[in-house]
Amino acid sequence: MPKLSLYIDSALYAKLISKAKEKGVSVSGYVSGILKEHLFEEWPNGYFDLFGSLEDDPLELPEESPWSLDSRREAL
Repeated sequence: MPKLSLYIDSALYAKLISKAKEKGVSVSGYVSGILKEHLFEEWPNGYFDLFGSLEDDPLELPEESPWSLDSRREAL
């Protein structure tokens, strides 16, 4: 498995250690999980081409019903 070296400040390193302990994983495992989440979370090809591709009626606000049709409420 390849190794990766990073230069980070001590505040960031302390935060990484803290977050890794919260998750119950090693610092390496925590950083690896973050990288996988950000590098491999992709949308399928053509996904964004779908927006606006359907011909339908525009959304309209329905008429407001009169309060007289509302159910009676019990007093608490």
